Parts: sequence; C-alpha cells; structure tokens
Amino acid sequence: MPCIFPSPYTYKHIAWKFIRASLGNIFYRQTILSCGLLSLALLSTHHTMLVAQDSLTVARFFRIVLDGHPVSRSAILEQVAAQADIQNARGAFDPTVKASYDVKQESSKDKFNNLDASVEMPLATMFGPRISAGYDRNIGSNTNPEGATPTAGYGFAGIKLPVWQNVLTDRRRTAMDKAELRPAIANAIQAQEQNTLLRSAGQQYWSWAEAFAQLRIAQNVFDLAVQRSDFIARRAKAGEIAPLDSIEALQEIERRRGDVLRAQRALEQAGIDLNVFSWTSTGDPLAITQNPQAIIADNLPRLDSARVRAERQAALQVRPELQRIELNAQSINFDINLAREAQKPMVETEFKWLQSVDGNAPSSYKVGLNVSYPIFVRSATAQTELLSINLDRIALQRTQTQRVVLADVDNAISALQRASDRIRAAERETYYAVQMEVGERKRFEAGETSLLFVNLRERAAAEARVRLVGAQADYLRAYITYRWAIGTIRDLAQ
Repeated sequence: MPCIFPSPYTYKHIAWKFIRASLGNIFYRQTILSCGLLSLALLSTHHTMLVAQDSLTVARFFRIVLDGHPVSRSAILEQVAAQADIQNARGAFDPTVKASYDVKQESSKDKFNNLDASVEMPLATMFGPRISAGYDRNIGSNTNPEGATPTAGYGFAGIKLPVWQNVLTDRRRTAMDKAELRPAIANAIQAQEQNTLLRSAGQQYWSWAEAFAQLRIAQNVFDLAVQRSDFIARRAKAGEIAPLDSIEALQEIERRRGDVLRAQRALEQAGIDLNVFSWTSTGDPLAITQNPQAIIADNLPRLDSARVRAERQAALQVRPELQRIELNAQSINFDINLAREAQKPMVETEFKWLQSVDGNAPSSYKVGLNVSYPIFVRSATAQTELLSINLDRIALQRTQTQRVVLADVDNAISALQRASDRIRAAERETYYAVQMEVGERKRFEAGETSLLFVNLRERAAAEARVRLVGAQADYLRAYITYRWAIGTIRDLAQ
C-alpha cells in the first residue's frame, strides 16, 4: 500500500514564484499593487496563515463535544447504570433475618410457646453454601416432642451445602458474574456512541473550516478587484484608458461581491450546523465565537503503509462494536453454564449444631439430605439449546462485524489516498493558474489583451484555490473517518 501524505508543493512556493515573475517586468504601478495583494491573499489563505490565539482547534472542539453534548453525557450514564446492576446482584447475597413467635394458652397454661429467630447469608463461593445462626425455643404441653427445646431454648449455627447441582454456579453467582461484565459493556456502549458523535462533529468541523477558508479566498479576490477598479478609474479619468474599462472593473466588483456573499452564507450555515454539537458542561447550548483552525498544507496528518497495516488489524480489537459482541458472548456463556447445572440432580446437605442457652442440656446436631430431580429435565435442556443457538448467532454477528470494520478502514484509506491525489492535482492546477494569471496581467500591461481576460484568469486562479481547499478539507474529513474506523477518534481530543 503506498504512503498517504499531501504533496510537498505549497502555496508558499507558488506565491514566491508569482512574485519573482511579476517583479521581473514592471510596466505600471498597478502591477506591483496587484502582485502584492495576490501574494498576500495566497500566503494568508494557506501556508503562512497562522492559527490565531482565539481559534478553536479540533482537539478543543472535541473536548467541548465530549463534555457537554447530550449524547455523550447520556453515554456516561451507562457507567452509573452498570454500578446499579452490580449492587442489585450483590443484594442476592445480603443476609436475611427471619423471626416468628406463636403462643397459645388455655387455663393459664401454655399449649405451645414457639419463638424462632435466625439470620441466613449465602456465600458467593464454590458450592454456593448458605450459613445461618439463630435462636429456637419450642415449649408447651402440645409441642411436638421432636421439636421441643429446653425452657431457655437453643442457640444454633448451621450450613446448607449443594453437592451436585449448583456446585459450579447458581442463579445468584450467575447474576453476579453477568453484572460484573456491565462496566465493560458500558464502556463499549459509551465508546461507540461517543465515537459516532465525534465522527459527525469532526466532519462538520472541517466543513466549517473549509467554508472559512473559501470565504477568505473570495474576500481577497474581491479586495483585489476593488483596488484595481480604483486605479483604473484614476487612469480613465486621466484619459490614459477607455472609460469602458472602468465600467468593466465595477462589473467585476459586483460579481465578486456576490461570490463573497455566497461564501459568507456557506460559512454561516456551516457555523450553525457546528453549533448543534456545542454544549456547555451543564447541558446548555453553547455558541461558537472563535474562528476555526486553519487548513495548513504542511500540517495535514500523514500515514505510512506500516502504520496503516498495524492499525487496520488493531481495529478488530479496538472497535467498541466488536468489544460489545465479545462481552455479550461471555454473558451468554454464563447463562449456558447455569442451564447445564440445572440438568443435574439437586442434592443438598444440611448440618445444624444446637446448644442450650442455659447450658443445662447437652449440645446436639442435626444432619439432613434433600434430593430432587425432574425426570425429563426438558426445561433445562431446551434452555441450553436455545442459549447455544444464541451463541452461534453471536459468532455469525462477530464475523459480519469484523468484515464491516475492515471495510470501514479500507474505505477511509481509499478516501485518504484519493484526497491526497486530488491535493497534488489541485496544487499543480493552482500553480499553473497563477502562472496564467501572471502572464495575462503582463500582456494587459503591454496592451496585448483586455481587462476581461485578466479577470477570467484571476477567477480561474481563485477557483483553483477553492478546489485545493476543498481537496484538503476532504483529506481531513477522510482522516476523521479513518480515526473513527480504527476506533481511536477520541484520542484526537487529547
């Protein structure tokens, strides 16, 4: 893949060639004036147009967009939602307090007097045990002897432990594992939404900068026509040239004035569209008042073949769309593991140690075993199959998205290459157009041509400069798209 970078030809070279050619044969004072004005227009419009201190760079603009735009702020809320999901999952492991008290008396005697209070807490570990502790007192004449306790009651501590189903995972642990993925998913969602937002904002920013540069070109050409008209009017008044030339100069002024107004409207529209992306950090609309960053030929970002190849492959890991797919696959795998656990028999053991509160009765313990198993396990089997199908769909989606990501990168690279070629062609066209303009002005000074042809050459040179600015802006817009395609557009806000 060839290197992608703008041509080394710049308006600095063109302007100085123009000045040398013009000063080589000065017939009239207007030649000096015209050369000075045109060279000033060329230099101020392109290579030597420095970024003003109050200009808005693309990095600053991106920071404004990320800090205040509702879409960006909404994306940040994904992290808050993720933390709420984690807290909700942790709630399944909160200790549970239970208490009950039943009493019945007849003839001032207790038929039964039962008090049961306990606290139970599941643990997020292997086997998913549940530990408990509490107090139990069952006394009275009608109390079941199996559940009867000393008058002071028993204190107890116990544990319930699954030994087959729910050993590897259970509903609580699965919900916790999925919740712990939510911050990463939130990051991917936030990155995807902000990347898309910055791509649109960046495209609009360079359209705004392009409109600003085109207005400068139109204004400079208009100023040149005004200066020439004043000089021609003085010469016509002195009888040195025909009065018709003065009228033609005035006609050209109005023509170029229309071009300035049209360029001004384009800049206003671009600025209004740009303000759609501009918000304060508190969520209020923010009007951009600065000028845009200048489009400077020597400062266009360059890409070499090795960098492009590396970033093209890295995009498959960096793009948030693919990250979300991988995280969704992990979440489905958690559900599959839970469904597979449900296909096993449910076997749970229980151990409880009891100690009388007054110490008058010996300690004792209880051991239990609970077994349950659906005969056909159809629900768990069907759930496993459905989740496996979803996982296959995720794999297909991953393959498709990978191809789309690579296509996005390739399209951006193609746009950069073609824009770079157009820049070189536009620079050559502008160079030749300036040469033709210089030559036509010399012929006019020698009386070999008319003002009409001088105006036509100047218009052609101005149109060439506009096309060059358009090609450079297209290159910068393609670069924005490229950084979005490889997933690093937010780095431009640094």
